[in-house]
Amino acid sequence: MKHILSFDIAKGKSVYCFIDELRNTIIDASLIEHNKNEFDNLYTLIKDYPNLVVIMESTSIYHLPVENYFRSNGIDTVVINPKLVKQFKDTLNKSKTDKLDCFKIARCYLGTIDTFYLKDDEYFIYNPIARQYWSLIEGQTRLKNRYKQLIEIVFPEFNLIFNDLYDDLALNFIHDFPHPNLFVNRRIDYLMNYLKEKNGTTKAYRFKNKVLKMKELASKSLCFVDADSYQVQNLVQTIVMIRYYKSEINKIKNQLINELKDKDLFKIINYIPGFGDFSTALFLAEVGDITRFSEKKKFISFIGIDSVTSQSGVSAYHGPISKTGCKFGRTILFNVVTTIIQISAHADKNNPIYLFFRKKQSEGKHHYKCIIACETKLCKIIYKLCSSDCLYQNK
Repeated sequence: MKHILSFDIAKGKSVYCFIDELRNTIIDASLIEHNKNEFDNLYTLIKDYPNLVVIMESTSIYHLPVENYFRSNGIDTVVINPKLVKQFKDTLNKSKTDKLDCFKIARCYLGTIDTFYLKDDEYFIYNPIARQYWSLIEGQTRLKNRYKQLIEIVFPEFNLIFNDLYDDLALNFIHDFPHPNLFVNRRIDYLMNYLKEKNGTTKAYRFKNKVLKMKELASKSLCFVDADSYQVQNLVQTIVMIRYYKSEINKIKNQLINELKDKDLFKIINYIPGFGDFSTALFLAEVGDITRFSEKKKFISFIGIDSVTSQSGVSAYHGPISKTGCKFGRTILFNVVTTIIQISAHADKNNPIYLFFRKKQSEGKHHYKCIIACETKLCKIIYKLCSSDCLYQNK
């Protein structure tokens, strides 16, 4: 007989109850603070019960200490999607309290016990690295927007000097010469040699036109801030932070690739056109072991690109995608499909994803509906290859 220890998690404290699979209450709903002594006392009370399972909702980061405590003690621990608990109904009572919620979470687990999967396979263990990557990307995006804003304030003509304001050459130059007054009176050969050294080339004359252009733009610029203004200081500081973020993101990319490149599923997915080393590693860190799904529909549903269907009697409505699964997995698939379409349009027009995209376009579908349809097809290809343990072949 299973014994269920259920938690309703909050910041710094939780409410728990302990029942068996027949829903008999062993320990009534009780409050527990998140400290080791109280959890050690609780563990002493329940550790001798057979088939013990700990259940809790995913609550941002607040459930992690509780989850890690019981996992480290060798107890099966299941983290439930809050949407699943919210949709679970086994009573007409609409009351909601922490004490009632911990019992509801336990009943939800007992009512859907066959649908849970413990995220502890050889791919999911790298999920924290993937989540750190997405967090850094989000921070980098905010910094880039701030950087662009400050460029427009200090010296908008930087946009005309550098094709890409975010590459290393532009960042280095603007960091050292953030204001036009700092380089407008510099010697031409000095600036040419500076750009040569920062770009890692051996020919300074290649930058003569660029230097002449920047000096001309600087002399005509309607710059309204001083070289020692706070806006210029902010620009330099933002560039330092962008450099740091770029460095940390590259470290994460290399780490994920090195950790996963020898895995079986990595080799299978990486062989599919559109997937690079990093996108393959990131995808596996987000979705885990694909072979755990018993059918392709479950894999597609986990990604969250399955259609929402509402049917009653003879009427049926097929709505948009559910978006209830792994949003980062959807992001990766979107980027991969977009890459496949762009490359195949010029180099491989027989690619099945590209042909499928063109087919959906010919049916008058919206561009993004075509992309989602291609994502679904790509998921089916990935699932088939992984479950069959074979490599992709473009026929």
